[in-house]
Amino acid sequence: MLSNIKQRLVLMLSLVCLLAGGTLSVQARQSLLTNYTPNGKSFSYATAINFQKQSFKAVLDLSTCDDSKANENILSIGDDLQGANGWGGVNVIHIFYTKNSSTLQINCFNPSSTHREDISNISGETTIELKSDGLYINGVQRCDASAVSNILAMSSILYGSTQGNTRSWATYKEISLEDVEGGSTGGGGTTNPTERKFDASWIQNQQKVGDWKEDAHATFIPYASVEAMKSDVAFNEPWLTPQNAETQLLNGEWKFKFVPGTQDGPGESEFFAADYDDSAWDKIRVPLSWEMAGYGKPVYTNVGYPFQNNPPNANVGYTYYGVEDHNAIGFYRRSFNVPESWNGKRLFVHFDGVYSAAVVWVNGKYVGYSQDSNTDAEFDITDFAKVGDNQLSVRVYRWCDGSYLEGQDMWHLSGIHRDVYLVATPKVFVADHYITAPNLSEDATSGTLKVALKVDNRDGVEAAKKFLVELLDHEGKTVGSATAEYSGTDTKTVDATISQLSGLHAWSAEDPYLYSVVVKQQTADGTDEMVFSTKYGFRNIEQKGNLVYINGKRVFFKGVNTQDAHPEYGRAIDMETMLRDVEMMKQANVNTVRTSHYPRQPKMYAMFDAYGLYTMDEANVECHFNQNLASNSTWRTAIDDREVRMVMRDRNHPSVIFWSLGNESGGASNFSSSISKIRQLDNRLIHYEGNMSYSDLGSSMYPTVSNVSGSSNGYAGKPYFICEYAHAMGQAVGNLQEYWDVIEASNGILGGCIWDWVDQSFYDPARLVKGERKSKNGFNYWVSGYDYNSTGGVGVGFQGNFVNNGLITPDRAWTGKLTEVKRVYQNAAFTAFEGGKVTLKNKNSFVDLEMYDLVYQVLRDGRIVEEGKAEMPAIAAGTEASIDIPYTTTVTDDAEYLLNLSLRLKEATLWAEQGYAVAEQQFEIGKRPTLAAHKADMENNSALTIEGQTVKGKTANGEFEIKFNNGKMQSWTYNGKALIAEGPDFNSYRKVDNDRNFRPTFSNSASVSVTGALAKSGDNATLSVKGRANACQYTIDYTFYPDGVVDMKTTFSPSGSLARMGLGMQFAAGFEDVEYYARGPWSNYADRKTGSMLGRYQTTVDDMVDEMIHPQTYGDHQDMRSLTLRNNSELGKPLTLNIEAEGQAAFSLGHYDETRWCTWGDSMWNSQLHWYDLTRDPQIYAHFDYAQRGLGNNSCGGDGCLSQYEVPSWNSYTYTLRFTPSN
Repeated sequence: MLSNIKQRLVLMLSLVCLLAGGTLSVQARQSLLTNYTPNGKSFSYATAINFQKQSFKAVLDLSTCDDSKANENILSIGDDLQGANGWGGVNVIHIFYTKNSSTLQINCFNPSSTHREDISNISGETTIELKSDGLYINGVQRCDASAVSNILAMSSILYGSTQGNTRSWATYKEISLEDVEGGSTGGGGTTNPTERKFDASWIQNQQKVGDWKEDAHATFIPYASVEAMKSDVAFNEPWLTPQNAETQLLNGEWKFKFVPGTQDGPGESEFFAADYDDSAWDKIRVPLSWEMAGYGKPVYTNVGYPFQNNPPNANVGYTYYGVEDHNAIGFYRRSFNVPESWNGKRLFVHFDGVYSAAVVWVNGKYVGYSQDSNTDAEFDITDFAKVGDNQLSVRVYRWCDGSYLEGQDMWHLSGIHRDVYLVATPKVFVADHYITAPNLSEDATSGTLKVALKVDNRDGVEAAKKFLVELLDHEGKTVGSATAEYSGTDTKTVDATISQLSGLHAWSAEDPYLYSVVVKQQTADGTDEMVFSTKYGFRNIEQKGNLVYINGKRVFFKGVNTQDAHPEYGRAIDMETMLRDVEMMKQANVNTVRTSHYPRQPKMYAMFDAYGLYTMDEANVECHFNQNLASNSTWRTAIDDREVRMVMRDRNHPSVIFWSLGNESGGASNFSSSISKIRQLDNRLIHYEGNMSYSDLGSSMYPTVSNVSGSSNGYAGKPYFICEYAHAMGQAVGNLQEYWDVIEASNGILGGCIWDWVDQSFYDPARLVKGERKSKNGFNYWVSGYDYNSTGGVGVGFQGNFVNNGLITPDRAWTGKLTEVKRVYQNAAFTAFEGGKVTLKNKNSFVDLEMYDLVYQVLRDGRIVEEGKAEMPAIAAGTEASIDIPYTTTVTDDAEYLLNLSLRLKEATLWAEQGYAVAEQQFEIGKRPTLAAHKADMENNSALTIEGQTVKGKTANGEFEIKFNNGKMQSWTYNGKALIAEGPDFNSYRKVDNDRNFRPTFSNSASVSVTGALAKSGDNATLSVKGRANACQYTIDYTFYPDGVVDMKTTFSPSGSLARMGLGMQFAAGFEDVEYYARGPWSNYADRKTGSMLGRYQTTVDDMVDEMIHPQTYGDHQDMRSLTLRNNSELGKPLTLNIEAEGQAAFSLGHYDETRWCTWGDSMWNSQLHWYDLTRDPQIYAHFDYAQRGLGNNSCGGDGCLSQYEVPSWNSYTYTLRFTPSN
């Protein structure tokens, strides 16, 4: 009877505990080795461990040891087990046994100290256990935690026998990980919250990367039912915020307190009590970089750190160079409500990213700690939260030891910069799932689907679960299904396998077909507990020789590097901006993204999967300024943690083709450990540019075209992936076509990623908080690195405007640079137009051209005179066809005729509207005629008069007057209104970011002499002048006609290196409206005009500015035929000036004095200048160039300018400009 009462009492207590949301603590364990006998041979294994939750336990039988041996190395534990000659200086415990004296010797090492102890009378079965408070032998503590603290801070350890010359003959009855009271392999859930304690020293301990943080796992969003999941908008668009899920988004308004740091460390910030009064605190948006709200100052470094280089301490900011604060703290608080429906569930709080370290409290109780700013941090708060209202506090450190691994070329900003949300699951639940397709056919159309389900039973309760896995096609139809079952008390993985799949639709960037893998968890009686889904694509990745194949086809990776950058939120990039980036990439024919130099938010990978972008997923590891850290074993734990977390989270994404270990971290011997761990988790190809021995790919940065050509068959004997090239800083992306001519003709080059996608500048936070974004002249209040930190600190990384290397602007505006990328990256080539036929090559690897219309346009002198569609046969990937273009326009000799061909979408896609042109080409079908000789109609015009250096005339529409002074035009009026503010003169001013290593002298004024005086010549008048300027002489032969027309024939005779060779002049104020017949509509240059087609375009002078972050030469338009300026400043009195060109000519127009930025030397990246600093002059500065130097890509490595695009330095070159004013 008493026994029954006791049993019922236990049952009742258990039930009360469960109803209250508590859990029962049951010891759990993980066996690593059983009955292992090395027989005197070396062995070494690795295991992940969290000493806050687990102990390392080894039970040995020493009776099998060798009597004749002294000091058998029976066990070593640490991050470097050392070899025959290694002894100390690392973090390791070496344990030796001498059988004939029954003596055990313990040696506990860290890099600076040693603890040794000898123990007698040890024999037979012996237990060695390493716990959070020290090392135990047979239950007796022999070494306390202080002596092995570095090992106890590790998240993974090595164990085995490799040290010295005497190996172990012991029998290893079992080596295991034992869960300590209150701990589990997956995080919290069973401990009394008061037992946990945060130690502030962790922010300067490189081997402490987290505390009570959940193991990494694939992204998943749980639902209560299949119906709830499928009715959610996020089911088909996983980047959207779930509406029906068992989650709760905590983004939004939080309370915030900024605590400045000191040189001795962060300030006091004990604000986590549940009832702390934060009513007087500020409010802040989450996610957001707190500098964007005016707390502290942004810092940009390229190769350095914002703080003094003293690892692992990151406390002292470089105040000398403008880092105003030391290690500041931002304290965040908010409430959240747990609904009644979550009672009895397991509850997690999830952070997608925090710069740079976070401490979390719930209801005043410490929950856990995390480093690594760009991978997920998740904490089990089941024992901390309650149904109803709860309080969440987060202390964020601006810097921590992990910041030494985050030394990327970027703004160094702070705060909760990614999503925060709650997740509710069953108490025993699928914590991770790994989807693979073993036995997949080469073309990825048949095979097997395997889903490995990690069932988390951290409480160790007796449980039984059923799992149903379904594979749904894009339309939601079931393709196959499988089941799996779990029973027991431990955490383990069960597999569900769907075999004999056929007729699969393969995934590629060209055809990103996604299936849904639906996982349903049920109780033993079949009651649904949880369901989630993952989008999955079937695809093969294979290296053959020095090429990489997707689904059996060679693929060219046409890529960009990316950064998390938002003009208002700093490093907090919102969903809409992510989607805009992805859409623009697809529109620009980009098919590859390198996540430089850290993983992105999970939702962006969902976009990559759905829109079709191959991805090189890069770990958050860069210690550019202190590369020794990547080869220092004490940093191995932190590096491995970052690598593993990336892979574990992202390995289900079909878009991820490559893993990248990090960036610019030197030889990085620690990566040998990382590679080993990654290969245990996944089989994708691995990239690292800094050391080819750790990379499956050959890789380099910023090679010249010649360098690339020299590696056509591979780089370092491997497939060549150019991880960074065509540095897009400022006016850039010259000679991109030449790179790709080499790449596409190669047998060993995969492609490459342009550096980089978006300028990282943002709005001036001081203005932004007041709502100010643009100046009165319409320029954005962008700021750059030199606005905060002196470029005198270039040696420690403060490199001014090097933060801005984007193809697009911070606010995601299209640019001339992106136009060139779109053309060069396009997947169709129009060639050999002859006899009304064009050869069209499909450069895709997988899809035909069925989704496009072939549209043609005939242009006569730039105006469309005919438009239609051509019948296009089926053109399979990699093939070509000859197509009739059925235009009917008669080509005559009196005009230039052009044929524009384009492939346009028949229907809208995710990323573009119907009719969007994905590929274009222009052909000349009627040659441009020469500029006809001009003759004025004397019946309607009076004879010219010449008075000294002035020529005058009267036409049917008005009068004109042109004055010269010693050969230079001083004024030009038409009907009393000024046409010019300054006459033509030689002008070689040109400076862009890519001119860093090109340093010519500038000239905008020549010494001019008259070689043929102003005089009548028949009905006309003529004047000839000769000018001398730096590195060039020129002549201008003027012809003045009675009807007001002026011809200006100019011959240039260069004698040295020039940035541009042409004439500059200033038009009078008011000529704002512009129409031109040249290449457009975006600015283009000699080596960046492939994507700019000849045509007639309309704009304004103000709109011709390319708003690069640092002002520089802009707005060039090559192959000018004509330019028309209109002055409509006086109502009813329009004035027009038309300019026609004969010969090679280009033009640009603007209101800004280029002498402000055309300064001597390599000065643009470090001179503090913004567009909004410049005065908008009323007159219009104009250039008419015979030649302007190509842009190249030499702002960082690369080609300065290919020889064919340089301004000629000898011989003579002529163009003629014809000016015709009219009302």
